Amino acid sequence: MRPSLAGLVPAHGELPMKVVLEVIEGPHRGRTFVFEGHDHFIVGRASCAHFRLPKQDPYFSRVHFMVEVNPPCCRLVDAGSTNGTRVNGQRVASADLQHGDLIQGGDTVLRVSLVREPDAAEELVLQGDPPVARRAKASAKLEDTRSCQPRLPVKPGPRRFDNRSLEETAPAVPGCRIVRPLGRGGMGIVYLAARSCDGLQVALKTIKPAFAGSDQDVQRFLREAGILRQLRHPHIVEFYEMGVAGELLYFAMEYVPGSDASQLLRTHGPLAVGRAVRLVCHVLEALQYAHGLGFVHRDIKPANLLVSGEPGFEVAKLADFGLARVYHASPLSGLTILGDVGGTLPYMPPEQITDFRRANPLSDQYATAATLYRLLTERYLFDWHLVPESQRLSKILLDPPVPIRARRPDIPEGLAQVIHRALEKDPSCRHADAAAFRDALLPFSGEH
Repeated sequence: MRPSLAGLVPAHGELPMKVVLEVIEGPHRGRTFVFEGHDHFIVGRASCAHFRLPKQDPYFSRVHFMVEVNPPCCRLVDAGSTNGTRVNGQRVASADLQHGDLIQGGDTVLRVSLVREPDAAEELVLQGDPPVARRAKASAKLEDTRSCQPRLPVKPGPRRFDNRSLEETAPAVPGCRIVRPLGRGGMGIVYLAARSCDGLQVALKTIKPAFAGSDQDVQRFLREAGILRQLRHPHIVEFYEMGVAGELLYFAMEYVPGSDASQLLRTHGPLAVGRAVRLVCHVLEALQYAHGLGFVHRDIKPANLLVSGEPGFEVAKLADFGLARVYHASPLSGLTILGDVGGTLPYMPPEQITDFRRANPLSDQYATAATLYRLLTERYLFDWHLVPESQRLSKILLDPPVPIRARRPDIPEGLAQVIHRALEKDPSCRHADAAAFRDALLPFSGEH
């Protein structure tokens, strides 16, 4: 019997939606941008912008604002623009957009529309109409949707776990007995558990979806996540099973005793050069294998690098392989880009912002290099504590990272060059692949 999805399914059901941004004033009046899934939309003068206004509207900054869309959710974030971004006439740093809202930057105004996708019968009627009639019906449907003025769901702020201990709030998961909590991750809580069928210890990751999806959304997500069980490698944490428990999604994974690399930093500070390079070479072995099978991790960071064994004989394993990609592509994730600064954002390559749905192996290479940078210096690529939240995205998109030797002068110049090549903003300027990056790092691993 399939687990109950009560609590994950919206009370009144949700029809598929599209978010439409239509330029109604300014030099580009009449242009329309349609979003059917989770995506990012950048407006500004820079070459990385999806909607560029280099000369036509002089009041725009290089990266003026970004809209994150995951229908029916839609959020605007001003990127620290000089002249500001206004929603319905009011200057904002960020705003959860609603149907009918007007976004203004300079002389350009865009209108936000939430449009219900036509059902199969309507699609057949439209396909059978002459082009003029088809456009008229589509326009009428858009105006009808606007006149209803539905409210887009407001995206809550960062989720607050309740004040009870993790032990008290441990979920009941079919086939598993919770032993103790292991910690919190960016998507949920991880527990040590034992499988009822054989007593095997597993790491049980639980995720409370940020947005209630339909039964179909949940089953599609679990089906796509299930493909990750194909990954079998000594440096990849293995997925065993996944499913639904009440309002939670759960993932039973291989339990790796030890700690993650972020905990090593908190305990010991910056790692010795050879030690850090050896751990990252394990990561790159895993990536070489997974990329060869068509898998991209998309969320490499110290917290997802699990380390076990004694110093000198340590083994590193990548956790959550591909899970972020599947989750963020789902309506269940809601809006995710502005997570806390200690999470995914400091390791995110520029193309994961500008081309959100198509992160590739070279994107993993950047995040791996950013992780190595962090392990060696205990610092991020940028001085995030000095960067206002509104400017963090443009920092990733436009500015070079602080040279690693400015953080730690004893790092060999050759190693610094290898790392900074992997951090190039243009993916084509990075190492050819994970194997090439690893080969370049090996001389600094202390292993001969």
